[in-house]
Amino acid sequence: MFIRRLQALCLVIGPTLFALSPMFWIDGRYGIVGGMLIAVAMVPWVFGLLGEYDRLHPHLPVVSGLWMLLVLIGMFGSIALGLQGFFEGVLGTTDGASPATFTGYPTAGALVLLLAGPMFPAALVVLSIFHWRTRLAPRWVASLLALAAAMFPVARVARIDTLAVIADLLMLGTFCVIAWRAWHADRAPVISPS
Repeated sequence: MFIRRLQALCLVIGPTLFALSPMFWIDGRYGIVGGMLIAVAMVPWVFGLLGEYDRLHPHLPVVSGLWMLLVLIGMFGSIALGLQGFFEGVLGTTDGASPATFTGYPTAGALVLLLAGPMFPAALVVLSIFHWRTRLAPRWVASLLALAAAMFPVARVARIDTLAVIADLLMLGTFCVIAWRAWHADRAPVISPS
């Protein structure tokens, strides 16, 4: 029970740290603090998502395992993007020169940033589908999670601070509800998919 509740708590801590990151953007770039917050946020967030895997596995045994693989790839990509922002700030390359240096390493750059980066929001969309189907969270929460997960990469690619804050706060709100239900999982009845 202790681990389950710690995982539920991490479903709030991770998105909270992540939601703080846009407040430290510098001209649409993550910067030192914003990049560090993104990288650090992924550890508790994914630990919390492991708890969601435990809750999903009895209902969706095969696809929940594939989903966890997607989560781990997405965690890798999110940490990589956060550290990119961190090192851009440390090395003083906040003018956009950093992405241009990746053109010399097309395969590695594509694997680390372009392919792995979008996997975390994709994993959150899949989680919303799983929650919709299993009703481990209310369907309105699953819908808002899907919306937040879709807004998540759009705000970052377009570098729109306000949209990033809205997406992150929406994400945090949905995960607060999911965490509440995970915390009280032994009390909440779950309707199996039909």
